[in-house]
Amino acid sequence: MKPIELLIIDDEREMLESYAKILERAGYRVMAVTSAREGLERLSRPNDIALVVCDLKMPGMDGMQFLNRVKQAHPQLPVIMVTGYGTLELGVEAVKHGAYDFIEKPFPSKKLLGAIEAALQEAAPTLLAREQGCQFDGMVGKSRAMQAIFDMIRKIAPGNANVLIIGESGVGKELIARSIHKNSFRRNRPLIPINCGALPETLFESELFGYEKGAFTGAFQSKPGLVELANGGTLFLDEVCEMPQSMQVKLLRMLEERKIRRVGGNRETPVDIRVLSATNRQPEELLEAGLLREDFFFRINTIQIQIPPLRERKEDIPILVQHFLHQLNQKYNRQINRVEPEAMDRLKNYEWPGNIRELQNVVERTYYLANPPLIRAVDLPTYLVQSGYHRLKRHWENLSYKEAKEQVLAAFEQEYLKYQLERHGWNISQTARACGLDRRTIHRLIKKFRLRENSR
Repeated sequence: MKPIELLIIDDEREMLESYAKILERAGYRVMAVTSAREGLERLSRPNDIALVVCDLKMPGMDGMQFLNRVKQAHPQLPVIMVTGYGTLELGVEAVKHGAYDFIEKPFPSKKLLGAIEAALQEAAPTLLAREQGCQFDGMVGKSRAMQAIFDMIRKIAPGNANVLIIGESGVGKELIARSIHKNSFRRNRPLIPINCGALPETLFESELFGYEKGAFTGAFQSKPGLVELANGGTLFLDEVCEMPQSMQVKLLRMLEERKIRRVGGNRETPVDIRVLSATNRQPEELLEAGLLREDFFFRINTIQIQIPPLRERKEDIPILVQHFLHQLNQKYNRQINRVEPEAMDRLKNYEWPGNIRELQNVVERTYYLANPPLIRAVDLPTYLVQSGYHRLKRHWENLSYKEAKEQVLAAFEQEYLKYQLERHGWNISQTARACGLDRRTIHRLIKKFRLRENSR
């Protein structure tokens, strides 16, 4: 494993030699320069610099000017400022402007090494994202599941196969759909999203296929449908499992014949589209209930992407938090770029029923309440440390009735099933009898919630 590289800036060569001895003995690789301008020049080239130590008082460009320039070009790069006698107030000001910490001269080597270690640990998620390819098209994740999804997008995007994206609300299904479109040969044509759960059944056909003048009362002029507008590009069917069966039949015909006919029209128009679909429900259950047609399902499900919920990939939480903080800092320039360990532990221990959307909401809310440069545990919403039901209840203000009901029922199903399985020693037959369900349903629920016997 190659050593971590540090950039040290000081106009006194004796100080640079002292830094080099301390840091190289600790296993770091040191790049030393004698001016802030030279430091900026080094950072502008391709580099693996993980942290900067910079003196505040230097001739020419001083440390504060250097810090402001670095935070504009490299907002996630940690900078530790070194202050001399009489510059303590400047050190505090530097932290307010984005420095990770400041050290007052003279300082023991342990203090310098401790500050560097703490800064690198805090910046680890950002460094991982950069070094290990954890960012992809605005999505962030270092977990195996997300890395596999990024790899799948790279493979399938250039093709023309229809894709079904399955995952809970808030996991980023639309981001994945947009990434597939962006990386396809259709990228210069439109991506048209349709929320199948929001369209009334009576308007579905006219919205999708358009209508001719006089087709119905109020049709004073012809109007192209969303499928026609997507011609040459991509059609994104969000909440596809909420589509009425009557429309499933008509859309299936369009997918097979690649032609559409406007409501009230006689002429068929050829269309060339790729269909990406998304759902937060399990299609197998809807197929079994007869609410989803098999032929339609097979047509949209050429390739399937399953996105795991955030609670199953908690190693992604620190990187996501830093990603959201970076976006907020760029927008509002408050320079909040650290999360104290206790606060991060609370974020990682929460179940996140609203997934990434909820995490982003919490980070943004906390961002406005926290005092720079870090987020503390006291800044977080209180429901993050409450019981499961109370956490869901506090979250209701951000949910529709349908979403809240689904989450409460899902939480009940999972907790009840875990209790019964553990009570009966994971004997499926005994558990099924106790629950008044059949073995097939128990197996389906175990698969749905990805339960494991060692989860006890």
